[in-house]
Amino acid sequence: MHNANLLSFHEGFAPGNSDTIAIDGGIIKAIGRWDDLNSFMQTGTQVIDAGGKTVMPGFNDSHIHIWKVGNLKTFMLDVRSAGSLDEMLAMIADYRRENPDVAWITARGFNEAGWKDGRMPDKTDLDKVVKDKPVYLIRTCAHIAVANTMALELSNVNANTFVPPGGVMHKGADGKPNGIFSETALGLISKHIPSYKKEELKVMIKAARQQLYSLGITAATDPAVDPLLLQAYYEMNEAQELGFRLNAIPILLPDGGERPYNLPECFSSDWFNVNTVKFFSDGGLSGKTAALKRCYKNTNEQGVLRLQKEQYLHLGRAAMEKGLGLATHAIGDAAIEFVVDCYSRLSELFPKAVNRVEHLGLPEEKHLEIMAKHQMAASMQTIFISELGKNFRQYLDQEYIDRCYPVKSILKHGILTALSSDAPVVSNLNPLKGAQAAVTRLDSEGYAIATAEAISITEALKAYTISAAAISGTRDFGSLQSGKLADIIILDRDPLKTAPAELSSIKVKKTFINGVCVYEC
Repeated sequence: MHNANLLSFHEGFAPGNSDTIAIDGGIIKAIGRWDDLNSFMQTGTQVIDAGGKTVMPGFNDSHIHIWKVGNLKTFMLDVRSAGSLDEMLAMIADYRRENPDVAWITARGFNEAGWKDGRMPDKTDLDKVVKDKPVYLIRTCAHIAVANTMALELSNVNANTFVPPGGVMHKGADGKPNGIFSETALGLISKHIPSYKKEELKVMIKAARQQLYSLGITAATDPAVDPLLLQAYYEMNEAQELGFRLNAIPILLPDGGERPYNLPECFSSDWFNVNTVKFFSDGGLSGKTAALKRCYKNTNEQGVLRLQKEQYLHLGRAAMEKGLGLATHAIGDAAIEFVVDCYSRLSELFPKAVNRVEHLGLPEEKHLEIMAKHQMAASMQTIFISELGKNFRQYLDQEYIDRCYPVKSILKHGILTALSSDAPVVSNLNPLKGAQAAVTRLDSEGYAIATAEAISITEALKAYTISAAAISGTRDFGSLQSGKLADIIILDRDPLKTAPAELSSIKVKKTFINGVCVYEC
């Protein structure tokens, strides 16, 4: 590939010094000038003229629920576009009419903060449109869900139902469940929904894969993998059906479950890796379930801390003794303090381990100092600023807003940091949109959030490429260097020469994995 504007974000890379990449057997063999590398050409060599366009490493989404992205394209109703409660209820009613044979109606994606009245739906709302089938409606954050009356009845849930630690079963004025569940209490309903079959999961993964290709995403981490999904991933890898680099992070504690899943085995290959396990310490800011040290604005709510410390330390130690790293969802400052304290204790036993904090929404300075000292890493989502910024402004006081997702501060501490989407929590999983949000710090309505935490375009793209590979435990891709896997993309414009507010308008022209073109527009 020649006549290219090459970009890479590894140390020592100098833009403008090279315009050609030689690839053989899916591996980058050399990078340099056309005049120096054309001697690599042999009979049958494919020569691609990049037309002066930008060529860079493929994007790596270090936190994306791949099968859930695909599920909203296949088996589950997507209500993310609903602009009001009535519009969402109409979508559910239409789905009920068009799918008369489904046993359960499952839907995902509402965000009540974007509606005029801002009211959380409950069972009475769902009962208005569906009474004869169970309905399970998941909020966009996936930390809150709403069930209709039939779903409650089929799940044997009533006012006396035991609620697992770290969960909330909300009740109405009559003292009965109102259909709203948070955090671990989701399992009270979800465990009664018929599980997807393994082949259905594979359909979802393949449906999501096409979208990944179109956005230049060549590698991804699925950060919450249950045993059946893990089997599906293993089988797809064995059959060479994955089609992208995948890092799977199995969960250990199922929602509503009393026993942890078995620890997975470590696994490593060019296409598929398992080297970390997942925990959830709290919920999300957009639904007021992230665990805070003080109350959400104009409420007496502080979110939910889900983990029990002794069990967390016990399971974490068992995983690390097996050679596995830890990745823990922690967004609120109370949850982050809980997690970094536990990580620092475990690091005394396993000093070389690199454990991940997923999200890291509201860290304090002391938390960052501890993370840097013990080599903890962060997988963050600046795209939340764009899509969920209205929620943040509505629920957080100004001091919290001013340090919300503080990427610049985290990088200043030398903490390994990747950016990601957490899709389908957000509808736009374009890495360039995430980079744009990291640089501009603007939400969807144009309001600025914590502008002092803005980073450069180069820093954002590094976090979506080589840093994302590093946090996933691989050095085999993520940069344009000799010996790396040839996962590369061609863009229609140079992001370093594009206005920050226009980054998301850059188009991916081609996506290559292992040197093979898998997408072209």
